[in-house]
Amino acid sequence: LMWLLTKKTNATLLATALFALHPMRVESVVWAAERKDVLYAFFFLLSLVWYVHFLVKEPGKVRNYLLSLFFFILSVLSKGQAVVLPLTLFLLDYWYRRDLTLKTILNKIPYILVSLLSGILAITAQQTSLTEQRLMAHSFTERIAIAGFNITAYLYKLVYPFNLSCFYKYPAPGGMVWVYAGALAAVAAIVIVVVYFRRNRTVLFGSLFFMFTLSIVTQILPVGNAIIADRYTYIPYIGLFFITGLLLDKAISSRKKGSALYLWIPVAILAVFAVKSYAQSATWHDNVSLWQNALRHDPDNSIALTNLGHQYIEDEDYPTAIQLLTRAVENEATNAESFHSYQNLAVAYSRTGRQREAIMNYTAAYARRPGYVDAIFGRGLAYTETGRLDSAVADFTLILTKLDSLHTRSYYSRGIAYNKMGRPDLAVADYSAAIRIDPGYGDPYVNRGNICFGRNMFDAALADYNRALKINPGDGNTYKNRSFVFFRMNRYREALDDALRARDLKMEIPRNYISDLQKAAK
Repeated sequence: LMWLLTKKTNATLLATALFALHPMRVESVVWAAERKDVLYAFFFLLSLVWYVHFLVKEPGKVRNYLLSLFFFILSVLSKGQAVVLPLTLFLLDYWYRRDLTLKTILNKIPYILVSLLSGILAITAQQTSLTEQRLMAHSFTERIAIAGFNITAYLYKLVYPFNLSCFYKYPAPGGMVWVYAGALAAVAAIVIVVVYFRRNRTVLFGSLFFMFTLSIVTQILPVGNAIIADRYTYIPYIGLFFITGLLLDKAISSRKKGSALYLWIPVAILAVFAVKSYAQSATWHDNVSLWQNALRHDPDNSIALTNLGHQYIEDEDYPTAIQLLTRAVENEATNAESFHSYQNLAVAYSRTGRQREAIMNYTAAYARRPGYVDAIFGRGLAYTETGRLDSAVADFTLILTKLDSLHTRSYYSRGIAYNKMGRPDLAVADYSAAIRIDPGYGDPYVNRGNICFGRNMFDAALADYNRALKINPGDGNTYKNRSFVFFRMNRYREALDDALRARDLKMEIPRNYISDLQKAAK
């Protein structure tokens, strides 16, 4: 694309090297889930390339136009950020000095229609409760200021791409000073371009390319929980690399004394960028390195603390998780989804046997997000562990009657609570309900089988244990229980086989039980 637009070797090489090596590229490339960035960019650039062919080559004009439109469709199917491409087509017309006529407008109509359809779908898909919170938390004026801050932040990171993070939080309420300062700086930059460079086609083209392609992600319509993101610059920076490449090419070609420095200085900068990009890619090695890097740049980042704490829960390092998550809830003012912090903290407390603290944090999570099933379910489990069975039943019933009538684990867990309360009939009803909803859920079969066994309903118990073992053939406890059923049914050989399987699966089986079965089986 750069070569088609400029036919300048140095400019093309420098701009392309910047695109390849700039550290702000790292997030889009190494984060697996952001493959959509490189995919949409690939088709976005192909669309522009074929549109340039459409503008400058008479033979095959229709074919080139249709190819451009085809690649644009693929781009918006890859990522919604591509919807701004029609604006860049007007820029290409400007670059090739085509007047704005009815004809030049009409050939953009198919692109605009695709953009509108894709934009509507993207906005609908992104309309989360978080977006609604942002719209309520920040007025339209504040969101305009945030958009200005975005422009300044990305310009700053263009020339100083250090202290990069996978997550940049919104400021706390009352902490918008830097946002307004950034917005004013953006206004100043725009005024400079308009006043001093309005006749400079290179600067105007590159600046508008940057602004147009960035406009969709400047958070005027909030998306996500981050105020800026490195990945959002994947296409927009091309406009700034375009300016840089052409200006450096002009300096290198000036033949003035010392003009060679204009080549070696950018080469040195590119070498620094390459090293930084390599180092930055290492921070994406795993969850711990990723969020530790975020905390190095912002120790009070509640979302980073929450996600790192969650990882330590997964690694069963509960003391570290509790320490991090406690800090996260202390800094919840900058986290619109702080219920995650309380939820994870509750889980960490629960797994260390501190059920009272777990209940408090589950309650806090639910208070911050009414209707949050995981919080009520976790609290119900904690109530069961502490013997507060009425409260546990109340929480599971709340889920099943108000929040999620098909929540199988709530039926199963309420069945456990009922059984502990000495109400086996209600327990069996709940286990059966869980099985109806999810026939592949093994645990309710086991517990229902246990109740049947206790009532000497051996055929029913055996049927449940058989089904449970088909679902989970490695469950030693179920083999042990089925062995007892077979024993009571005088089926000693099968009882012995199950007892030996249970022992092989590390279950404790009394020696005299096995020896008695061996004698009986003979």
